[in-house]
Amino acid sequence: MSQKPKNLQEQEANLHFTCVYEKDTLPALNPEADIWFQQARALEKVKGKPDYATIGRLYRQAAEKDHYKALFNLQNLIRYGKVSPRTGKRPPQEVLELVEKLIKLNIPLGYYQMGYLLDRGYAVEQDKTAALTYFRKAADMGNPAGQYIIGDLFTSRGLPDDRDNPAYYPEIGAEMLKCSIEQGFAKAGYALAVQYLYTDKNYPKATYYFQEAVKNGYDISVLQLIDSFQNPSPQNLDDYLALPKDPERVRRYRLIREELRYNPEARFPDIDKIVPLPPAPLPEWDGTFEYKKQQEQK
Repeated sequence: MSQKPKNLQEQEANLHFTCVYEKDTLPALNPEADIWFQQARALEKVKGKPDYATIGRLYRQAAEKDHYKALFNLQNLIRYGKVSPRTGKRPPQEVLELVEKLIKLNIPLGYYQMGYLLDRGYAVEQDKTAALTYFRKAADMGNPAGQYIIGDLFTSRGLPDDRDNPAYYPEIGAEMLKCSIEQGFAKAGYALAVQYLYTDKNYPKATYYFQEAVKNGYDISVLQLIDSFQNPSPQNLDDYLALPKDPERVRRYRLIREELRYNPEARFPDIDKIVPLPPAPLPEWDGTFEYKKQQEQK
């Protein structure tokens, strides 16, 4: 491999990424606030129309005790119009205040959400360059969504308008995507698989990361493996992964897809007990999913 120009080496050094898991950076939650938070979450999950007035009140109580999950959920509900802002405030005003409080608490998700607001121009003037700065800060602090956004940018050769991507740093981007999928962010696994498929033609790694995305509930990856286990031609650049034709694996992936259709929140930590990748043989499977058993135990 030819040596990179010195200025490019320096630029990449400034973009260096070290994988950090978000869970290792978060403060302990106030126990009383967490009870209110859990009560609000339970009310959101009930069948029928949720009582958003009560949900909002519980989230506010928890947020006042710096419960970062409650702060994030509350600003989302206000932004979507499901919970009213405080008297005298407009929704964008309170959303911005809640996000700024997350940042003041140094919560990675706060930096990510400020990036989102800047990217969309909600509650602040739209500034996509500043948005990327916040996404990168969130990524460095361990936020998997931020890692996905910047990682996907760094691994994309071109921009949506067909221009070359000046921020094409595939090695750094791949490290970000790996860190993100290791934390369960399914889109990152899919993005990484796509890079290995189209850019590197590394079929084993592409297959592995498609499977990781399936494990974390990504429907598009399920479709990919359904197609790839039906023996497509090598000329089929979208589906060919050098996998054998396997009707039983296809059947099991279709059952996973059906499960996701009825429950988009489904996750499959037991994927290797359901449909492991070759050369592992298919085990006996009773058609049940581990995540449902865990929910029933709770």
